Amino acid sequence: MTGEAVRALSLRLVDEELSARRYGEKSRQITRRALADFLRWASRRGTGDVRELRRKDLASYQTHLTKLLSKKSGEPLAASTINGRFAAVTLLYSCLYRAQVIRENPVHGLSLTIKKPDKWKRRPLTREEMTRFLDGLDTETSVGLRDRTLFELIYSSGLRVSEAASLKVSDIDFERRVMVVRGKLDRDRMVPISEVAADFLTRFLGPRIENAELWVFPGYKGHITGMHISEEFRFLLRRMGMDEEDISTHSIRHSTATHLLENGASIRHVQELLGHSSIESTVRYTHVMTEGLYKVYRKHHPREHELFEEVDEEYERRFSSLLAGTGKPR
Repeated sequence: MTGEAVRALSLRLVDEELSARRYGEKSRQITRRALADFLRWASRRGTGDVRELRRKDLASYQTHLTKLLSKKSGEPLAASTINGRFAAVTLLYSCLYRAQVIRENPVHGLSLTIKKPDKWKRRPLTREEMTRFLDGLDTETSVGLRDRTLFELIYSSGLRVSEAASLKVSDIDFERRVMVVRGKLDRDRMVPISEVAADFLTRFLGPRIENAELWVFPGYKGHITGMHISEEFRFLLRRMGMDEEDISTHSIRHSTATHLLENGASIRHVQELLGHSSIESTVRYTHVMTEGLYKVYRKHHPREHELFEEVDEEYERRFSSLLAGTGKPR
């Protein structure tokens, strides 16, 4: 089998595997692009046949990825991006090995995952910030009403931007205030809608509410895009004087989870709402809550307060009075 034939077979096997795993079209496109980049890199090294690559070659490829710059930001690729691209290569060799095209899998036992930064790049908005942002949208204009509806809905149900963008009228049950969300990897879920978000939805849709096949948030070619939502959010933040580096549209989803947990919701329920396949993804939000509690503790506890000095005379007098009246505390 020629190197070109192996390449064609590799792409077909990977595509079949992605279909079997029920990956969505967007995820499949990302994997295809990652493999195309890998195959171009191999060709430039003079290796047209992926069967010839060894572990040291794959380690060199990861090093190559760490030196690439993002076309959008001009910054080095994020650890998650590098890991994702290398995961596509791992999948390719796994498919070839199971199809007995190669006798040994060069990726087997090879640990080249780059550790992600411990600190999140995005933070949740506080309740006050969320209220300020939503109330700052002018619903008397058509664009303002759309934006208020969109961001109320994301905050209401903890949606990803892509999930909100691809909603159809048919996905929403207005009577029960629930909707079907088309999640990652084709994992659909049913989520509730807050009363406020439902009211804005009804007002925004108007007579379009009767046409089940319409996109809730139409765009130039079909529905609005996630990129457009992110750009609009950044524009609105700047206009309101709220623009910060660690706030993005995904911060709204973080806010939903954090505020629910703060109000006593169980981690399992929040996991179902957000559509996390693993509970570990949801547990991260408890870290945010713990950090917030620690800051409040340091600020307000008399023994931790930054302005606390020593026990003053008034405190000593009151403590002595307490001991005289009730005996020593136990």
